[in-house]
Amino acid sequence: MLEVKLEEFLRVVGEVFPKQDVEEGEKEYDTCLGHREIWGDLSNVNENAVRRIVIPFLNKWKCRLPYECAPQLTVALRKAEPLLQPLRGFDVESTDILNPINVKGRTLRILALIEEVFDSIQGVRAGRRTVAYTATSKILHMSIPKFFVMSDEGIRKAYGCEGNAVGYGNFMFRMTLLARDLVSQAQGKKEMILSCSKFRGRTLARLLDNFNYTKFTLEEA
Repeated sequence: MLEVKLEEFLRVVGEVFPKQDVEEGEKEYDTCLGHREIWGDLSNVNENAVRRIVIPFLNKWKCRLPYECAPQLTVALRKAEPLLQPLRGFDVESTDILNPINVKGRTLRILALIEEVFDSIQGVRAGRRTVAYTATSKILHMSIPKFFVMSDEGIRKAYGCEGNAVGYGNFMFRMTLLARDLVSQAQGKKEMILSCSKFRGRTLARLLDNFNYTKFTLEEA
């Protein structure tokens, strides 16, 4: 696992990340995240919401999804909700994803559940390709922002993870370990870590993305 000192994490998130002209992106993030009527229960999502909120958000973050994928993506998001429901309320710093969980009468590890729900969204056809890794990680984060961590190609490669469901499960395993270690380094004071961000209401899962994006995508840390 990549070892990250708390001091470095606080510096990158609190000082370096805000210097990267991210204000507009953070406003878009807040706007999209605010639609909890959608993200809080995907079983109720409709195609209009996918076209109006989900796809525009993803494309502002360079996912390049055609609007023609909206019908299939809507169906996939609705079907994903029963898999996401057991994870709602979890957070990245206190969840052991190797623990078992009950899902619709099945008992499986949280890690396996993550891979299953990721695969169900990633495989949606989007023109000549699929929704793919980066967009799927962003959808999952918006659905459960305290637990799922967003990722992209540069980030996943830095952690040695493949661009598929198993790779995202691997990435999330590493993020839970990193989050737990950071809180331990802070002597349990998670709020102290969160307070390093100039953007209000951020979860630790979101700050992990800020750190990863600055360090591995922008290579500015």
